[in-house]
Amino acid sequence: MNGIDKLDIEERVKDWKERLNNLYLLVEKTLSGKKNIICKKNRSTIMYEELMRKYNVNSENIPILDIYKDKIIIAIFEPIGLWVIGANGRVDILTESGAYIVVDIAEKGKEPKWQVFTPKNRRYSKELDSSFITELVT
Repeated sequence: MNGIDKLDIEERVKDWKERLNNLYLLVEKTLSGKKNIICKKNRSTIMYEELMRKYNVNSENIPILDIYKDKIIIAIFEPIGLWVIGANGRVDILTESGAYIVVDIAEKGKEPKWQVFTPKNRRYSKELDSSFITELVT
């Protein structure tokens, strides 16, 4: 990978954290005021991907978003990785009905375009928006 240095990798990690934070804010905003629904970011996962190791970039704690309904976890938004083939990052949503795959299909540096592949349809995606989030928890 010519032309890439430690600063580039650090900037990509910073951008990934910001995009995840904005995704979580969308979820929290959409679900605020919903009866018996609570969002918590009490847990995290460690991000230490291959390019981070290669360019000696420190590992990062990345928040996991848990969604509770009546004090029971009904959905977990877990970041999987930034550098994935065909996308600008991946988050899995784990639910009782299966795992949803969420990817940002936007070009690097552009506004995120979060797309969801459902447990029943891995071929075609749909936009991750407020209506999807509402459906997810009802």
